[in-house]
Amino acid sequence: MSEFCSSIRDVMVREHLIEKEDLIVVAVSGGADSLALLHILHRLKGDQTLPFSLYVAHLNHGLRGRAAREDAAFVREEARRLGLPCTVGEVDTRAFSRNRGLSLEDGARRLRYRFLVQLAQRTGATRVAVGHQRDDQVETLLLNLMRGTGLDGLAGMKYKRRLDEGVTLIRPLLELSREEVERYCRESKLNPRLDETNLHNDFTRNRIRLQLIPLLEHEFNPKVRRGLQRLSHLLTLDRDFLEREADACLSRLLLKEDEHEEHYLVLDGKGLLEEHEALQGRILRLAIRRLLGTVLRNISQFHVRTVLDLLREGSPHGVLHLPGGLRVSRSYDNLTLYYREPPRAGQFVPLSLSVPGAVSLPVTGIRLKATLFSPEKLKWPPDGKKEAYLDFDQVLDKKKHSPVNGKLDLVVRSRLSGDRFHPLGAPGRRKLKSYLIDQKVPRTERELIPLVVAGEEIIWVAGRQISHQCRITPQTKQALVLQLE
Repeated sequence: MSEFCSSIRDVMVREHLIEKEDLIVVAVSGGADSLALLHILHRLKGDQTLPFSLYVAHLNHGLRGRAAREDAAFVREEARRLGLPCTVGEVDTRAFSRNRGLSLEDGARRLRYRFLVQLAQRTGATRVAVGHQRDDQVETLLLNLMRGTGLDGLAGMKYKRRLDEGVTLIRPLLELSREEVERYCRESKLNPRLDETNLHNDFTRNRIRLQLIPLLEHEFNPKVRRGLQRLSHLLTLDRDFLEREADACLSRLLLKEDEHEEHYLVLDGKGLLEEHEALQGRILRLAIRRLLGTVLRNISQFHVRTVLDLLREGSPHGVLHLPGGLRVSRSYDNLTLYYREPPRAGQFVPLSLSVPGAVSLPVTGIRLKATLFSPEKLKWPPDGKKEAYLDFDQVLDKKKHSPVNGKLDLVVRSRLSGDRFHPLGAPGRRKLKSYLIDQKVPRTERELIPLVVAGEEIIWVAGRQISHQCRITPQTKQALVLQLE
């Protein structure tokens, strides 16, 4: 057993999954993978060469009634037995997925990661650990293969990836098979919960696990899991290399950039065509991300090929109009990516928001409501797109005066040049513009985002993030809840 845990520790050190004194939120469903992960990390956290601490998280997706409530109780008891803090959240996945036109699988995944990120930022955790193992990697590769994905999709899951400001997702069990994880549970006398939905054929991933992979093993290659995992690892190396090369090429090909407003950039088009075809599309996508802060979903591989064709054509001049207001023009050997700033119709005159109270926002027709609650009555996690939980005393401190006639007035406004913001979980304040770019918020949406301000401090970028300085903590006596309706 010690050798088993040591191998996981070696992976964590080799892949730099944790740092000394990290607080790690462990996502625990109660199943074999997450339960094994929790116990392995609990055994390793006392290692003096790499000490860290744990916080247990469980989300009831509202899909399985009594069984789900029993799972939550199981996780709470397991955390109590190990002496670890635990937070259990509950969401309505069906309503969330229906309102956004998502499958239940996709809706559940989005809600789960939103809950984990919010909990990490609230507790000051820097890592979120999940129990994905080697068989999950294989299932993801096959799922993406059938969707017709490119190299990036076949590369599969990484040992770690950034989730949000200051929060990194880690997968310590990624080199273990499901069989090895289940054997660990048996030898450790753990009794994981069984999620019966994992046995249903309603979900594509379940059919891959229960039908396709056994068929491939029986009819073609009994070691297909190991082979596909090796393929995923090799493709990951290729993807990382191509991304690094594309980034270096963009720096070399970038001739000019409007650094103040970032409305256009000019590339050496001739040089772009001289790069390997495997890099050309990646370079263009990186350029678009640099210009817009994101790559719009409706800019497809077809649009990328069209831009490259513009450079190859005989005429030295030409213009393309791409989705999202992006324009690409060629003038001899130069390629200019230009973004026309839309009319700033989303900006509005600053409004006063009383606490408690509500205000209607112009242009969007949305109401912003402010209420006060006792912290223990808050339902976690908040819907990050519609509501924010804040420490009322910290908000008062930013306002620097006491309520008048029992009410506090906040300001709701659009962004201004020079705005700065301290995102939840971040080490300090930064330019709001930089934050929105890092969050891949398209330019067309930035002017429409209401900002709730107390004194000089932005306490909520509505629908996006709260101020770290006004977060709920164990010392919070009264909670300010802001809601978009």
